[in-house]
Amino acid sequence: MWKSGWKINKDWVKGKEKWMLLLVCGLILLILSFPPGSKKDKEEEAGAPVVQGQLVPEAKEGDSDSQTAAGKISGTQEDEERRYEKEMEQRVKDILKNVDGVGEVDVMLTLKSSKEKVLHVDRDRSRSTTEEKDSAGGTRKSQTEEMKESSLTTGTSGTQEPVIEKELQPEIEGIIISARGGGSAQVKAEISEAMEALFGLPAHKIKVLKRVE
Repeated sequence: MWKSGWKINKDWVKGKEKWMLLLVCGLILLILSFPPGSKKDKEEEAGAPVVQGQLVPEAKEGDSDSQTAAGKISGTQEDEERRYEKEMEQRVKDILKNVDGVGEVDVMLTLKSSKEKVLHVDRDRSRSTTEEKDSAGGTRKSQTEEMKESSLTTGTSGTQEPVIEKELQPEIEGIIISARGGGSAQVKAEISEAMEALFGLPAHKIKVLKRVE
């Protein structure tokens, strides 16, 4: 009897293991039957917008067309400043190399400020006087003055541009000159005086060196 019961129990355990094995196999087949998620689905789940099948980078704070335009303007301004530096260096070089005692010369200058445009501004000033009577029968006068400023523009409604009154060239910060005759005290003094007169620079902003071949 005991042997019979043990056999029944053993058969039941084997049957249970068989069913568990079948259940696990079924779950594996079920999982494998699902297609893997595409890259597009993952990108959509991550919150990145997708337009016509192409991933569009998420907009970051501060990104705008105005920043792009500002970057282009900044790059253009730097190019203009560099061209101005080169132009002035060449002009100084052309002048000094023809001065007696200077000889071959190289010039380097730096700018203190950038080119500035002064807009034409209309100013409208108005003044009014108000006279009031107080309870004691006296009078009190008060004056108010108002100033309005507006920039003039030109062009059509779609392409309005401000009217430029004048343009201020960049201010020069300092200059270094390497000249073959830079070892002479007289030549140094003449070059320094010429730069002071030309650019309005103080003497300590002008450095004249002897050029070494």
